[in-house]
Amino acid sequence: MKLFPTLIWTFTILAFLFLFFSLRSQINQVLYSFIALGLWGVAFLLNKFKPGEKEKET
Repeated sequence: MKLFPTLIWTFTILAFLFLFFSLRSQINQVLYSFIALGLWGVAFLLNKFKPGEKEKET
């Protein structure tokens, strides 16, 4: 599916943006950090469990 790589990159880029905001912001720094961590987690899980790719047993 072409949708999953697009979603993974979108969530990864958003995570980096929120991490940048958390480093630049004086207020809501922890909130932006948690949002960045959550977005990175979503991207990681999408990448780990994307359909159509089965692990080969060797």
